[in-house]
This record gives sequence, structure tokens and C-alpha cells, in this order.
Amino acid sequence: MHTYNWAILGLGNIARKFAQDLALVPQARLHAVASRSLDKAQAFAADFGAAHAVGSYEELLAVPDIDAVYIATPHSEHYANALLCLRAGLPVLCEKAFAQNASQAQEMIQVAQAGGIFLMEAFWTRFFPAVNKALELVAAGHIGEVKHLVADFGFNTPYQPTSRLFDPALAGGSLLDVGVYPLFISQLFLGVPSEVKAVATPAPTGVDVNCAMSLAY
Repeated sequence: MHTYNWAILGLGNIARKFAQDLALVPQARLHAVASRSLDKAQAFAADFGAAHAVGSYEELLAVPDIDAVYIATPHSEHYANALLCLRAGLPVLCEKAFAQNASQAQEMIQVAQAGGIFLMEAFWTRFFPAVNKALELVAAGHIGEVKHLVADFGFNTPYQPTSRLFDPALAGGSLLDVGVYPLFISQLFLGVPSEVKAVATPAPTGVDVNCAMSLAY
């Protein structure tokens, strides 16, 4: 049975959660970690038993025997980080939001397809048992044809202009952070909308504190 060697690029809070859960997967192990701080990488590796710790993302490409890279950097960095790994031939699992915009996402996909390299958005709700059960019930016609769907996701957090949630340089804002979840559910059950109307409340930094959408099909 093959054990897959995972690397993590970017070592914030979500990376720690990923490493904790990876330890529960029998056919996976944390093989390497990369941060822009070598001290941080070494501390993370010690916490989770990774064999390799490097102090730059570029150095990760030279670590042998990596089967896949999980990208856990802020939204603003996903595009560049994913292309760095893909162009080195490394399969990528990229944390949501996949990219900042459609053109970035399309280029990431094109590079992966051209090289025949695995690329996927780390969207955990797609594999959530309750979501799969709902899809099963809808497909079987147990509730009839779906005509209307309401979905929301939110949390309260203090305003900190330099945090990843509020800093436009880090692609902050509610839509990219949690708005992708209800949009995903809508597309999963109803497909691509024919019309989108949206309204948002801006923070002083200009990013959206909240965003409401009405989708027509």
C-alpha cells in the first residue's frame, strides 16, 4: 500500500488543522513544510513530524519524494504559489478560494492540464456526508424539483485592517473567505445561474464585510 508524501506550503492556522487531520489518514504522511520563515517551518515540522522544513517556497521544489502539495497561504498568494508548484510538476491541492478571479483560475487549470498534473480546490463541503446525502435525495426525487435554495455562511470578527480578512492586498473580504460556500451549494444543486444580483457592505479598507446575492436560473 502506497503512502503519499504531502507537503504544506504556508503554515498558518488552516495549515495546522490540515496537518492534524492528515495524521488520521492511513495512506498519508506529512513529508515537508515550507514557510518564508525557517524558524517557523522547523517548529511546525517538529510539531507534526515532518521530515523536511524549508525557509522559502522555492526551496520546497527541491525536496525529494513529494507526492502532493497543499497550499495554505492567503488568497492573494494562491495563484502564484500554485503555478510555482505546477510548473515544477508537483500535484496541488489549493485551499479555497482557489484564486482571486476567473482569469487566474483559468490559467492555473490550463497549466495543470498542459502538464497532466493534478490540481484541485480544497473545498471540504463537497465531501461532507450531509451534502452528499442531500444530493442523493434530490437526485432520487424525494423532495421533487428544487425551485428555491437559501444558503448562508458568516461569523463575527473584530475589525483589524491588516488581517487577511480585511486587507485588500491579501484578497480579504467576506465573498472570497466564506461567500464561496453558499455559492458552491447553489451551483451544486442548481447549476450556473443566468443572472446574478449582488449588494455588499464595504469595510474602511474597501473589502466587503458582507455580501448578499440573488441568483436566477
